[in-house]
Amino acid sequence: MYKCVFVKYLWKDADKKRRYKVLEKKINLPFTPALGMEVSEGEWFSGIIERLVWDNADNFFSIKVIDITPKKGISAELLFDVAIKQGWCDRLE
Repeated sequence: MYKCVFVKYLWKDADKKRRYKVLEKKINLPFTPALGMEVSEGEWFSGIIERLVWDNADNFFSIKVIDITPKKGISAELLFDVAIKQGWCDRLE
């Protein structure tokens, strides 16, 4: 099994100048992840893998997936609540 930490940025607004939250999900995969792949687990869905880094010191993949950007009428706060309900965790920085 491969330890994986999926990371997704949630932006405060559509211009992506202010990051609102960093979300993460830790899971084990029975295979090596790949760019462009998407992973799901129950209600949780990763989104498209954009960047993939193997951390050799701690033996895990750090996986950056597509960002969440608010659209007109949908706030970052609402998107954050939905992401948490779907299984993402708030990465406290």
